[in-house]
Amino acid sequence: MRNPRHIALALSVVVIWGVNFVAIGYALEGFPPILLAALRFALTGLAAFFVPRPKEVRWYWAAGISAFMFFGQYVLLFTGMAHGMPEGLSSLVLQCQAPFTVLAAALLLGERTGVRQLLGIVAAVAGLAVIGAGRGGSVPLGSLLLVIGAGASWALGSISNRKAGADNGFALMVWASLYAAPPLALASLTLEGPHRIGHAFTHLHLTPVLGLLYVVALSTFVGLGAWVVLISKYPASTVAPYTLGVPPVGMVASALVNGERMNGLELAGAAVVLAGLVAIVWPRSARTPSRPRTGADRPIVLDQPDESVAAAKVGETVQAAM
Repeated sequence: MRNPRHIALALSVVVIWGVNFVAIGYALEGFPPILLAALRFALTGLAAFFVPRPKEVRWYWAAGISAFMFFGQYVLLFTGMAHGMPEGLSSLVLQCQAPFTVLAAALLLGERTGVRQLLGIVAAVAGLAVIGAGRGGSVPLGSLLLVIGAGASWALGSISNRKAGADNGFALMVWASLYAAPPLALASLTLEGPHRIGHAFTHLHLTPVLGLLYVVALSTFVGLGAWVVLISKYPASTVAPYTLGVPPVGMVASALVNGERMNGLELAGAAVVLAGLVAIVWPRSARTPSRPRTGADRPIVLDQPDESVAAAKVGETVQAAM
């Protein structure tokens, strides 16, 4: 990607999605977590009035996206954040979806995993363990595990998105959002109860509403819309690594707005996680052999281009990262 305008567009998306975690925190001040997820996807699904349904996608793959990428991911993420998981740290831990996606693609799709990706997975998991140790009890372990579970659910949704083979990723996102909204509303009514829902609507104030609107308008429509433009112009492997900038932006935004601070052990763990993510998703540079190779001297390729994660990152954009 060499066009300065496209680079600026990609960086803008990274900033929007990083700041999105702060917006989620504000939205959770006024809405219970499952209700917030239901409202997000109900509002996003309204675009179905203007976007044709992707008829080439089989219903079960759309259901998989709705169930894992939208329902599962956001119920777990929002609940974890509502119960003590800081916004900046959540933006980082959620990126555990990358190793989960590599593993899921290997187990469910039979895709080959290179040595570099395996080392990246080990590094990312080790970094998460260091972060968990560094919390020192300041963040409930259950909340941390919920956000890790959200990453695993995102990975399964990415596999469903890969198999869906939609011609228009934006249309698939809109219609999958529409399908996810009713189950989320029912779950909110069952688990959070009419009283909490009624209290949320009768005690509305500006900050949570603005947080919700940021998530829907900026993160989903503006961020995802720009991402779809980039994905249509460049290989996914070229665009996907930009998402590695989301966690640092999220942590900086949370530090500036909410005063969130990370201790030395947490920063070390974050650095290890980011190094692992780079190893997992960064495409291998193409090499041109100096002479034609015969079958006898052709090397065995252990490290394949990370096509599974790159494609899953297209699916990730269908989730609006956040």
